[in-house]
Amino acid sequence: MIASVILFLSVFGIYLLTHCATFNINDSGETIMVCDLLTVSHSPGYPLHSLWGRVNCLLPLGQPMLRVTFASMLTASFSMVVLYQALRLMFKGLAAAPAPGGAATPEAEGETPSPWLWEAPALFGTLVFAFSYQHWFQAGGAKGGVYTLNTLFFVLILYFLFKMRENGWFIKGFLIIVYIYGLGLAHHLHDQIAFTPGYFMLFLVAQRRVAVSDFFKSLLRPFDLWENASKMLSAIGLVNLIRAFCLGVIAVSVYLYLPLRAIQHPLVNWWNPNNFVRLWGTIERLGYQDIGEKSIPVRLVRNSKRFLYHAQDQYGAVFTVLVVLLCLWGIWWLLRRQAATSVGFFLMAFFILLGVFVYCSPLEGYQWTLDNFFATVFLVMSIFAAVGIASFLQWVWRRFPRGQAMLFASSFCLSLALMPLILNYRLDDQSRYISSYDEGINMLKTVNRDGVILCNGDIDILPLWYLQFVEGKRPEVVSFTMQLIPYDWYRNPLFQRWPFLEVPLRKDIYGRDDIRPETVVQDMIEQHAKDRSFYFTNIFTAPWMRQKNQALPEGFLWRIVTTKDLNYPFTSQRLNLLWDTYRLRDMDAPARGYWDEYTDVMKDSYGIGFDFSGYFAYMNKMPDLALWCFNNALQYRQPQTLGRIYMMLGETYMTLGDYPAAVNDYQESLKRDTHNPGIPYILARMGDGYRLMNDFTNADTCYHQSLQLNPQQKEALDGLQLLNQQEQKREMPNGAPGTSPR
Repeated sequence: MIASVILFLSVFGIYLLTHCATFNINDSGETIMVCDLLTVSHSPGYPLHSLWGRVNCLLPLGQPMLRVTFASMLTASFSMVVLYQALRLMFKGLAAAPAPGGAATPEAEGETPSPWLWEAPALFGTLVFAFSYQHWFQAGGAKGGVYTLNTLFFVLILYFLFKMRENGWFIKGFLIIVYIYGLGLAHHLHDQIAFTPGYFMLFLVAQRRVAVSDFFKSLLRPFDLWENASKMLSAIGLVNLIRAFCLGVIAVSVYLYLPLRAIQHPLVNWWNPNNFVRLWGTIERLGYQDIGEKSIPVRLVRNSKRFLYHAQDQYGAVFTVLVVLLCLWGIWWLLRRQAATSVGFFLMAFFILLGVFVYCSPLEGYQWTLDNFFATVFLVMSIFAAVGIASFLQWVWRRFPRGQAMLFASSFCLSLALMPLILNYRLDDQSRYISSYDEGINMLKTVNRDGVILCNGDIDILPLWYLQFVEGKRPEVVSFTMQLIPYDWYRNPLFQRWPFLEVPLRKDIYGRDDIRPETVVQDMIEQHAKDRSFYFTNIFTAPWMRQKNQALPEGFLWRIVTTKDLNYPFTSQRLNLLWDTYRLRDMDAPARGYWDEYTDVMKDSYGIGFDFSGYFAYMNKMPDLALWCFNNALQYRQPQTLGRIYMMLGETYMTLGDYPAAVNDYQESLKRDTHNPGIPYILARMGDGYRLMNDFTNADTCYHQSLQLNPQQKEALDGLQLLNQQEQKREMPNGAPGTSPR
């Protein structure tokens, strides 16, 4: 008991030190809103986590974003205690089991087994997984609580499967397992289904009416299979089967939260599961069927690469190799001791991977949506690695049953178990992650009173959902995501909250309601252009939005020109005042942190704001302002875009008459983007810079290099003509053609 308490406090303390300071962009803004306001989450609805998060939201702990993350830390830490107890039971049983081949053990010779035979490997497996990359990340964020709760159900079932092997626990353990399994189905249906074959294997070991080998031999003999199944069921009894069924139904009934809440029309009501058909569609994620990669081979390759991306250093750089080797040895060693247990764990990991590879279909760039599902695979790997440690300690015990050898060996193993904590601390320390929160704040700072923010996806809308609906910041500002406009469950509550947004739906050529964003949202803009200022975000902007609506940069948002309150000058003073109010903190993620994929996109959104403000200023003859914008864009834009920005810096310096600076930036542009189709133009402009610096040799070289790539490059042809004129003029005495010197 003392070890469990110390383990919980230690793990929880580390999670508390490194938890996300605000919320991740990984659905956490929505997750906090769902728990705090009891709305309906995206598929599969997560009713159990919504209620658990709501309980934590009642605690007097800072803001709701801390309270929901606190729930993640609690379940993550408690699941480690349960895992420790489950492994402790398993290894205690293995220590008491006879060695393969009937080899003599110290126990057979009267020696009492050392407690380190089960304590050390149990702690090793627990600590290695507790500070593995993925589980640690989940523990530190609000959305991660969905997956740490899933892990908790998994290890609880494991614990009671091992507990069932003890006298007097078979029936009690069975009933508890059925109830927990039902809760798991009510939380994350597909994961629990994937675990079921592994659970069944461990159940076969726990019951003693039918040998595991006999059961599998009877699979091809229906009568023998029926007889064996009857024996196992008789061990449980009809009354207990009825009890188990009732407990399972009670647990699964948590799903009733979704229709009961949906009929109350909450603020956000994903898929509106107000009847059985919609409820089943929500649970089964039917709304996502037409979204994603259609090609199965492409999907398998993409998903496999994503798994390997995380697997290669899940437990810390280099140390992961040792864990994998221990895992492979543990599989083999456990196969020789308890084959069914080894196969059971293997099936759990196998079917999770199979489900992810076959069932999940992320498009290119969205592979991060898979990462959380890999956590249980790494949990199974940690268990097998712990088995490898157990085999080592049993070898030490057989060789050196007396003395201090077991103490030293156990201390060595436990010191290894702390390596993931040391190696992953920098990567999993999310305490400075505030980028998503700041982005929402900055969007709200940008817009006028009664403005409308048109978002185009999760990264835009999730921080606004939290800031506006949970914290109540700037409630007069309207924000919605255009991607969800085609769905009535999103569109109708939106119109109810902001009635002025509702517009008559047009009909398409087939006489159906035209619910595409490019018609519904465009009608909103045109109908209310004189009443409100409309802004759209620059992340993944819909092409139709740019084509149909002339806009200009306002901070890092775009403001539609035809809408209200645009009588202001586009000046450096106004831009500087706006950017000075922005929070631009901790934009750089760890070298290989999980959340840098989101941070890169958000950081780039600020770079886009600077970048296109620079374009706007350059086109409107404001080179000083353009220079300020482009130089700032270099700090935020992604590396693949910097070549073009350096080119624009070169153009700006040419306008300002700083030709050496222009040439330097053109050269930098050529270095950074060697495949740019505009290279002939850049070479020609660099030639102009050299020509205006009277460096005719380099100018001539640049012009000819440009023409080699594109013989029709106008700037190079014009530049050569001007270069020849300048050279002829320089050769004339006193610079006057047709006269003689006096």
